[in-house]
Amino acid sequence: MQEWRCDTKFLSNIDEIALHPAYQRIIGMGPVVIPFILEKLITSPSYWFWALKAITGEDPVPAVDRGDMVSMTQHWLQWGRENGYGAD
Repeated sequence: MQEWRCDTKFLSNIDEIALHPAYQRIIGMGPVVIPFILEKLITSPSYWFWALKAITGEDPVPAVDRGDMVSMTQHWLQWGRENGYGAD
C-alpha cells in the first residue's frame, strides 16, 4: 500500500490511481482485505471505493452521493456493518 500511496499521491485521475499495479494487487487479494480497506476509510479516507466495488461486486453508493468522499465513505461503512465486517 505504501508503494501505491507514494506513486499516486499527485495524481487526480481516478483511473490512473485505481489501475496502478500495487492497487490492482490489493484488489487481487480478494475479500480478505475488505476489513483492512474499511478500516483505512475510517482512519485515512482515500480512493478505496473502486477496490471495494471490484472485490464485492456491489456498490452501496447512490448516484446522488457519487463524488462526495464523506458520503461515499459512510455508505461503504454502513455496507460493512450490514455484511458482517464490523466497520464502525
